[in-house]
Amino acid sequence: MSILVELAERLYPRDAFAQFAPVGPYNLGTARAMAWMSQLAYETRHPDKIELICGRWELKRPQIIANDSNGEPELLQIRTRGVIVTGPGATIMAFAGTDPLIPANWISDFDVGLNVGARLKLTPGPLHRGFDKAFDAASAQITEALAERGAEPLLITGHSMGAALAVIAADHCLSEKNVRATAVYAFGMPRVGDEDFAVRYNDTLGATTYRLVHGDDIVATVPPSRLGFRHVGRLIRCARGSRFPAELPSTEFSDEPQFVGSLVGGLQQGVRDLLALQPQPAFRDDALGQMSRLLLPHIGDHLPDRYWHACEA
Repeated sequence: MSILVELAERLYPRDAFAQFAPVGPYNLGTARAMAWMSQLAYETRHPDKIELICGRWELKRPQIIANDSNGEPELLQIRTRGVIVTGPGATIMAFAGTDPLIPANWISDFDVGLNVGARLKLTPGPLHRGFDKAFDAASAQITEALAERGAEPLLITGHSMGAALAVIAADHCLSEKNVRATAVYAFGMPRVGDEDFAVRYNDTLGATTYRLVHGDDIVATVPPSRLGFRHVGRLIRCARGSRFPAELPSTEFSDEPQFVGSLVGGLQQGVRDLLALQPQPAFRDDALGQMSRLLLPHIGDHLPDRYWHACEA
């Protein structure tokens, strides 16, 4: 990953896991820990840094997920990154999202064709082709890593494309390994598959998959529903700059938010902010954090620091 998604070691809080609970029901303390694990998944260039922060959080046996070269030109190589750790009382798998400086990540994001071939025998509902390929590129490594862990609860998480990979990983673990994820925390997740996949996933894992959306996060609206994609899991939303609820809203499965509404709302807010000379909020004090305040609202709403802040009690 690159400097655009990595974070200075000093900005990782020591108490990220203070209220973590390895249980299935939604828990804001667990959501906060998973938001920070999703950030840590962006640090795979720095194994020593991951080791240090995991020690701070009393996490053990960190193992980096990083698929090897597949012989293709570097520009076209699929880049799947993440980390698997143990404790307290659980195995946690976290996937990195899109790094703006890695073209292969953009290729995965925009390879939106529904994949009805390679995994059809495993997944009756077709998946977003780019996300499916990104998971498959690291699936053997993930399977091997999980085989070395115990029978403790499994929590899976990720931000952006990493959230989509978390859902695919949960589906894979259940359908192929008969291992049910205790909970999936998906931050700013794009749509993963079609309606058949969404129905099947929600029947098995949807009740303990928590899809957290901050503000008008544009990534949570794509690929658009009109292309045949549908969201999975329980939607949990909060307004821009505010906090996610401590209790799970009593809502049914939802395909919100929609692309046009988020796009228009974000552009309108951007114009209002510009006229008022009011930049976006930032929750990190380094140079990149301050520069991010100039982004359009529906883009800034997607940044990891917005999600860490929204998970504070």
